[in-house]
Amino acid sequence: MNTELKIAGKEDINELKALWLSCFDDSPEAADLFFERNKNTYHAYAATENGKIVSALYLIDCSLGGAQAHYLCGAATLPDFRNRGIMGKLIEYSLNDAKSRGDLFSVLLPASGKLYRYYGKHGYRACCSVRGAMVHRNELERGCADSILIGDTADFEYIQYGFKRGNFLLWNNDYVRFAIEYYACYGIKTAFSKNAMAIFEEENGVCNVFYCAYNDLKELKTLLLNSSDSIRFVVYGKCGEEFFDISKKEKYGMAKALSTTPLPKDIYIGITLS
Repeated sequence: MNTELKIAGKEDINELKALWLSCFDDSPEAADLFFERNKNTYHAYAATENGKIVSALYLIDCSLGGAQAHYLCGAATLPDFRNRGIMGKLIEYSLNDAKSRGDLFSVLLPASGKLYRYYGKHGYRACCSVRGAMVHRNELERGCADSILIGDTADFEYIQYGFKRGNFLLWNNDYVRFAIEYYACYGIKTAFSKNAMAIFEEENGVCNVFYCAYNDLKELKTLLLNSSDSIRFVVYGKCGEEFFDISKKEKYGMAKALSTTPLPKDIYIGITLS
């Protein structure tokens, strides 16, 4: 059969959403948020056969070290059309389009370990990492701020400014606001102040902070203490930051350069949809 590749538009949203729900263990509410609330931050690409969308992926705008970049996610193909090279062609097609827009880097998080090898065949390198630190509540109390101002809104780009270095994936405000709503569908909480933010879930006295950003580490610690009654905090973050210097580094994602600009080391992706 003849496969056609295209940039998907608004007229394709219902079909794209159906494909998403058939391939991912996601709730309809969360899928609706992705396709409606997040529509201004992603570029959608699809492969069709006989006019039917059989494969799709999405590139979400971000920046890496001040350079224009994107996060590739939602790559999915209907079961009957897999193992025919359709996704590989769609990846190449989308990256060529992204390159024409000025993107210098493509970043992604494979959904499983075996997919690292798959994306490696398409030029991606396992150069993304994360560090996790377990901290007792008493330790946070020793280094926290006297007080912080917690509001109803936040400038998330500003909060991330303290991390704005060559290997940090910087998300725009629209995407962060969408991600907060998306995570809330699964009971995941977000707390933020002027200089810090954290996305976390709590279970059995442990607060698992799987994303944080801050301009002031003392303010982050106070934010965590004020937002959770947990005794222990497992905090994940960027290599090279004070909080995580002695913790173990883990492989967490892949990246590909779309030009001659070299890839940074230890890229921190941060917010994902996994």
